[in-house]
Amino acid sequence: MSHRPVTLINDMRRKLQELQDTLSGFVDQRDHLLLVVGSTEGEAAWVLKTLQGLDQETPSDLFLLFAHDAQNAAQYVTALVANLEAQLEGVNLARQEKGEERWPPLPSGCQDMRQAPAARLRAAIEHMRGLIPSDGDHRLVWVMMPLKIEDRVSYSQLVGQLLPHDGFQPWMRSLRIVVRDDRQAPFLVPALRKLGVTGALVYEPDLSTAALTDSLAQEAVDPATPVPERMQALLQLAALDYSYKRYPAAAEKYALLHAYYAEQGQKELQALCLQGAGDVLRAVGKFEQAKERYQQGLAVAVNTLALPILINLSMAAGDVSLELKQYADAEGYFDITDRVATKALNPFPKADAMEKIGVSRHLRKDVGKAVVAWKDAATFCRAVEYTVRLRSVLQRLENAYGAARMVAEQQACKKELQELPRETLA
Repeated sequence: MSHRPVTLINDMRRKLQELQDTLSGFVDQRDHLLLVVGSTEGEAAWVLKTLQGLDQETPSDLFLLFAHDAQNAAQYVTALVANLEAQLEGVNLARQEKGEERWPPLPSGCQDMRQAPAARLRAAIEHMRGLIPSDGDHRLVWVMMPLKIEDRVSYSQLVGQLLPHDGFQPWMRSLRIVVRDDRQAPFLVPALRKLGVTGALVYEPDLSTAALTDSLAQEAVDPATPVPERMQALLQLAALDYSYKRYPAAAEKYALLHAYYAEQGQKELQALCLQGAGDVLRAVGKFEQAKERYQQGLAVAVNTLALPILINLSMAAGDVSLELKQYADAEGYFDITDRVATKALNPFPKADAMEKIGVSRHLRKDVGKAVVAWKDAATFCRAVEYTVRLRSVLQRLENAYGAARMVAEQQACKKELQELPRETLA
C-alpha cells in the first residue's frame, strides 16, 4: 500500500505549522516593521486564514486584514478605507453592546481623493494605531494580502512608502505590517533585496494545492477533529471542487454543509452555502434553480450583519435574473446590492450595481431611465476613481446617445473616454 497521501498530509501540516510559527514570531518580535510574504493566490488565502487564527488567539492585538484585489494604488486604498470603515462600525457595535465608548471615525483625509494614496493609507494606519492602548503589550497588525495585483508598480510604490527608510518613526511604534508579493513572479522581494532596506523581512512559503487538498480531506473525515473544524474543512473543499469544475461534488458538499449550519443556527454560513449551491447550479445552466437558491440565501442573511454575503447574493440573483430575461427582478436585486454596498461603505460593488440597474432598464426598453442610472453611475465612479467601471458606463452612454442622435452628448462621452487614464496607472 502506498504511503504517499499520508506523507503529503504530514508534510502539509508541517508547512502550515511553520507558517503559523513564522507569522506569530513576526508579530511578537520588535526589530522589524514589515514582513513580505511571497505567495500564490491560493497560498495567500492560507496566510489570511492563519492570521485570522492568530487574531482569535491574541485578543490584546488588533488585526486588520485586507484581501481585496489591487487594480491600482488609488483604487486599492479607496477600497481599503471603505473596508476599514465597515470593520470600525462592526467593532463599535460590539463596544456599544459592552457599554464601552465608540472608537472615533477615520479622519476625513483618508477619503480625500486629492491626497496621494500613500498619504491616505498612512493616515488610516496612524489613526488605528492610536486606538490601541499605549500601556502593556498591544500591537496593530496591518495585513495587505491582495489575491490579485494588477498594477505592480503602483502597489510597490505604496508599500515602499511604509518602509523605515530613515529609521523607525514614532507612528511605527507597536505596528506590524504584512504585505503580499507574487511568489511565482516576484517583484517586491527583489527590490527590497536590491535596496537593502532594514526593518523588512521576507518569507516565501510553499503550499501546493495538491497537498492542501489532501490535508483538508483528511481533516474533514477525521473523527478526532472537532465537528466545526471538519465542516470548515469541508466548506473549503466545496470551494475547491467548484473552482475545478467538479460541480456534482461541490453540490453534494454544499447541501450537507447547509443542513449542518441550518441546524446550528449559523445563518451567515448557511447563506454562504446557499450562495455556493446557487453558483454551482448557474454554472451548469440551471438558472431558475440557481435563482431560487440565491433567494433562499437572501432570506436567511437579511437579518444578519453579513453585508458582504448580502452583496454577493443580491448581485448573483440580479445577474441570473438578467440571464432569465426577468429584467424587473434584476433591477430589484441590483437595487438591493446598491443599498447594502452603501451601508457597507464599499463603493465598488455599489458602482457595479448602479451600472447593472441601467442595463436592466435598457433591456426592458426604458432607455431614458437607463441613461439616468448610467449618468449617476458615471458621477459616482468619478468620485471614487473607479476607472474600469467608469469606462464601461461611458461606453454605454455613448452608444445610447448615438442611437438617440444626441451628438453633443455622444461626443462628450467619447472625449472623456479618450482622456481616461489607463487602468494600470496609479
